[in-house]
Amino acid sequence: MIRKILKGIALFLVLDIVIILVYGFVQYPKAKGEQHFIAERIIHAPKEKVWDVISDVGNYHKVTAPNIHHVEIISGQGLGMKRICSAPDGRSWEETCTIWTPGEEYKFEVNTQREDYPFPLKSLSGTWKVETVSPIQSRIFMDFVYEFKSPFLSGYFLSMGMKQAKEDTEYLLDNWQRLAEN
Repeated sequence: MIRKILKGIALFLVLDIVIILVYGFVQYPKAKGEQHFIAERIIHAPKEKVWDVISDVGNYHKVTAPNIHHVEIISGQGLGMKRICSAPDGRSWEETCTIWTPGEEYKFEVNTQREDYPFPLKSLSGTWKVETVSPIQSRIFMDFVYEFKSPFLSGYFLSMGMKQAKEDTEYLLDNWQRLAEN
């Protein structure tokens, strides 16, 4: 009886692995090379006010989704600034600001080469911009550029992660909009 249960579990695990590998193979073209995840929103507030909200990078954890538990600026301000972001489970990563144009845009690049970097990414960066639509409207634009370490298996993670990324980004944009419009 126990033997049958163990065979059933083993068969189930093998089938799961085969399904993941086949799915990864099908998704491989989507996960190969650099990918972009883009989000934007029109905010009913002047550009200067929106910039003040989105450029408060030391408090990013207070407005973003729960997957970022804490942000600590460890050195600098603006261009060259370094910050550590941490997840609720204690995993953390380091980011460096590589573009800082006050009132316009900023960009952070994640140090994915750090030995304890917790995600299967070869590279990751995010650019945040604010543009004037009208004197009382602004557009927030975000572009996250990433590349998986192993595109074959990453096709599976790509599909699962897209849904979460959309939810997290909407959560962030909702919070920024609320802060800027009040």
